[in-house]
Amino acid sequence: MFDAEYLQSQLNNYCDELEVLRNLSKITIKNYRQTNNYFIRYLNTNNLDIEHDSDIILKKFIIHLKKDKDNSYSTINKYLQQIIQFLRYLDIKVDIQLPKDNSKNKKIKYLQPEEVNEVLKTIPHDLIRDKAIIQTLYRTGLRVSELCNLKKENLDVNSVDKAIAIYVYEGKGNKDRTVYIDNKTLELINAMIYKRVIKNIIGEDKYLFINKLGNRLSERSVQKIVKKHAIATDRRLALEGRQTNFEKRLTPHTLRHSFTIFLLNYSNKPINEVQQLLGHSNISTTQIYSKVDDERIKHSYENINWD
Repeated sequence: MFDAEYLQSQLNNYCDELEVLRNLSKITIKNYRQTNNYFIRYLNTNNLDIEHDSDIILKKFIIHLKKDKDNSYSTINKYLQQIIQFLRYLDIKVDIQLPKDNSKNKKIKYLQPEEVNEVLKTIPHDLIRDKAIIQTLYRTGLRVSELCNLKKENLDVNSVDKAIAIYVYEGKGNKDRTVYIDNKTLELINAMIYKRVIKNIIGEDKYLFINKLGNRLSERSVQKIVKKHAIATDRRLALEGRQTNFEKRLTPHTLRHSFTIFLLNYSNKPINEVQQLLGHSNISTTQIYSKVDDERIKHSYENINWD
């Protein structure tokens, strides 16, 4: 029987291989470790032997993730893929079909430019960092993990260019790329840095976005920040009789979607340029965003001159 101690030891070896032999990013390795650690605890708690009946155990684990944890099927499949790779490293045979994920057929969630502006308008003037975070996510298309890993050295804060380069190191797939921000976003970032210098916040100041202790801001913290201001915007606009539901619609990844939709469908930027900015390895992934929403198609049709 593979006990928890043995599995943990093998997981450490497996993560070492991912780092050295496969040269995966630290973020990817961290995700693999967390997922498999959780699975090991699940096995230990339920006294299950993964060496035998692996398919039955994985089916039970899928049910646990869905019924007990209410995970989406896309999240469950991501976890299962990470666990299956580890089990195959242990020479454990796995022959299980992943749950069908219909989320890929759903419409992409995104905000219109004016909706993003409503959120930015709601953020109090003294919360410069929060505004800089949301505006940077929206105007760069960065993933939340990439934003959190940005360091001051990744951009020229003294630049006077119209498009200021941000160098993203070890993005998804361990790939480097360059994205850009505009002058107004850089002004926000510089105001944020100036504010914390005045407050004498020390710590891991090498990171661009930090918490009150001066340490790197976590992905979870950014998600909470975005949600907080989404709720505040809903409340503000509700007083004006407007129902927006940003609490459900707005996430860091929604801002990435909104950035992409804006470039492709509103600014008519070439898809290969957008692909490079997003860090998509396959252009087919970027093409998903090129589908224009029905209202925009209707408006365009209404303005056709048939005479």
